[in-house]
Amino acid sequence: MSDGYHRAHRVLPEAAELLVLAAAALLFALGFAPAAASRRNLLVQGGTGMVATAAIAVVPTFDLALLTIVGLGVMQAGIPGKRTLAVRLRAPVLAVAVLAFALVFLRVEGPAVLERFAAVGLVAGLAAAVGLFPYIHPFAADEPVAASPIVWIAFVGPVLAAVVLSRAEGLLSVDAGQALAAMLIGLGVINMAWGSIASWLTDDTAAAWRYSFLADWGLVLCGFGLTLSDGRRAALLVLFGIVVGRLPLYLVSREPRAERVTSEGPINLVVAAALAGSAPFVGFAARVLLLRGATQLFWPLALVLALGMLLWLPGSLRLGRSLGRPRGRQAFGVALAVAVNVAAGLYPLPLLAAAKL
Repeated sequence: MSDGYHRAHRVLPEAAELLVLAAAALLFALGFAPAAASRRNLLVQGGTGMVATAAIAVVPTFDLALLTIVGLGVMQAGIPGKRTLAVRLRAPVLAVAVLAFALVFLRVEGPAVLERFAAVGLVAGLAAAVGLFPYIHPFAADEPVAASPIVWIAFVGPVLAAVVLSRAEGLLSVDAGQALAAMLIGLGVINMAWGSIASWLTDDTAAAWRYSFLADWGLVLCGFGLTLSDGRRAALLVLFGIVVGRLPLYLVSREPRAERVTSEGPINLVVAAALAGSAPFVGFAARVLLLRGATQLFWPLALVLALGMLLWLPGSLRLGRSLGRPRGRQAFGVALAVAVNVAAGLYPLPLLAAAKL
């Protein structure tokens, strides 16, 4: 219990690493955001979000982390956008309420089944906080980046997930922890399928990008649910790909281009390969670790995951075409995001060693 308590009350190396990656993503946004975006506003809003996200990781108790999530939600809801204040506050308030109920179940004296209810609350609260199925945040395609739910999925979500799941490990019993892991895997498989298929079939390209984040998050949940070192390593690598791969490419895709719909050149195919998790990109290393961990735990699960990973290809080809033919600094931004993901895919050990996984 003492080891779990201390683990739950210290700053996780992986959370610190994800904060560094989020800062890198913010710098990318400042340099390569659409020309119409106000970089001054983006710096102020992004910097404020970085501070609040860091506070989630460093506050000493889970209760304070929940209050910080509410504060961050209020700050983001105050940014001018297409959705109403009430709609934008609904998700973070719901997430904190569900997570708070989970803490109540953990702290009251009662039968062991209460801890299982707490596990349900932790998984549901995490899904609501990040914006995963079945708590997908409302989305407006032409909303400013800082006001978009993509911020929660790709900027706040990685650190939030690392903090919530790590602190849950220090609070749950072995049986409740196993129930938590099973629910993470189940929800992860659902998000994989839902996000991949929706990204392929939806008529709206911006919505297709949003659904693609859900699919990647499905891999993250499965990785954390495996409770093996390979699973956690895979989850961290997928989060790396979300923050410094998919998010920067999404930002580039928001630049208006007349030829975007019909463009399918070499750069579009390279981007599609990166988004689909093909070799030699970081997504491929994550998938290998995830399949290896699933094989060790329960080989039919590895088969399900392998089949689910095939669903990334059609949607990724579509998203690769959505970049059109980037030129100038936008082309440099695409090349930079691709190069970073190749480097991490070929040699991920420094990233994993820094997180002490």
